[in-house]
This record gives sequence, C-alpha cells and structure tokens, in this order.
Amino acid sequence: LDEILTVTRLGLPPELRRSLASTNIVESMNAVIRQVCRNVKRWRDAKMALRWTAAGMLEAAKGFRRLKAHKQLPVLKAALEKHRSKPEDAVDQVADAA
Repeated sequence: LDEILTVTRLGLPPELRRSLASTNIVESMNAVIRQVCRNVKRWRDAKMALRWTAAGMLEAAKGFRRLKAHKQLPVLKAALEKHRSKPEDAVDQVADAA
C-alpha cells in the first residue's frame, strides 16, 4: 500500500501510475525464478542460490515486454529527482500526518 501511495504522491501520469502501482511485473519474474530453481535438488551454498536466481532472471527477461508508458519514464525520473531533493523535514511531516 505504501508503494501505491508513493506512486500517487509523485504526481505521475495515469498510464505510468497504473503500470507502476501493480506488483504484476515482479510477481511474473518471481514465478519464472521459482520454475527455474525447481530443478535444483540440493542447495550447496548462498552463491549457488544467487547463480540460479540470476539464471531465472535471465530466463524471465526473455519474456519481458516494453512498459506501455515507456515514453513517460523521463517524467518518472524527474519526479524521483524532485522527491529526492526535498529536505528531510518535509518527508517527516508527511509521515507524521499519516
């Protein structure tokens, strides 16, 4: 819920907000990673888990499509830079109000 409110607070265009407010992109990648890692019968160490996770991500990347609102990504970048440059006091006031 916090992420959805952040996307709204940034004042992004509706198309970009719709794409970024959903977790479908991440869930799809996680499903492919689970499918790839299902082949491992014995995990030896953390490095092995990282390698297999990376392999799953590479496999998932084959099915990625362009974000529908990809032309509006510069707007997202500008909004994030503007949000980052705000003084910390402003962020604390918003958190206190919530």
